[in-house]
Amino acid sequence: MNKTSTLEQFKSKKAGIGILIAVHIFGAIGFLSPLSEWFVYLTPVNLIITAGMIWIDTKPGGKNAFLIILLIWFLGYLVEIIGVTTGLPFGEYSYSEVFGWNFFQVPPLIGINWLIIIWGGHSLARTFMIKKNFRWMFTAILAVTIDVLIEPVAIYFEFWYWADPMPPIQNYISWFIIAAIMGLIFEKYPIVQKPRLGATAFVCQMLFFGILYSQIR
Repeated sequence: MNKTSTLEQFKSKKAGIGILIAVHIFGAIGFLSPLSEWFVYLTPVNLIITAGMIWIDTKPGGKNAFLIILLIWFLGYLVEIIGVTTGLPFGEYSYSEVFGWNFFQVPPLIGINWLIIIWGGHSLARTFMIKKNFRWMFTAILAVTIDVLIEPVAIYFEFWYWADPMPPIQNYISWFIIAAIMGLIFEKYPIVQKPRLGATAFVCQMLFFGILYSQIR
């Protein structure tokens, strides 16, 4: 690799990280501003931009890369449909219109949210050089950690509604199990070649929801 190519990749990496940070900071400021109701409905845009940037930067490897990503999206979407319909495995809840069009009472974009969290968590595990046999567990722990921040923010901004004031403990147990299964899929069929923006996206989301959580509680 020549110096020009290395420099271009470095600049590209810095630009990608900068865009992700800017998008999430801008979003956090907007959510806490008088225009919060308008910014809430930009959440789908944030998800699409983040997922797209992770895909472009990561450059998934293997001929089945797209199928694996589609599988993670589908599993996330399917388990949400089951959850809304039956109350299992998360508890009784329902979605608002914030994420756009609902199909089977669940917005398809919620599958992208699952994808970003699992992809980002797995990327972070690789960034921290977690041993291969434990990456799935690390990914699951990260997923539950971020959900602890997401839930009160989502309730406050009416992303979704729980039957009880707060989500039950089974929600977090189910998150761990489902995220662990998805993490194992990522490990079984490795597609993450460059974890840089995936890891950055996860950290940005943690900061985004952490900032909002600190302001609304």
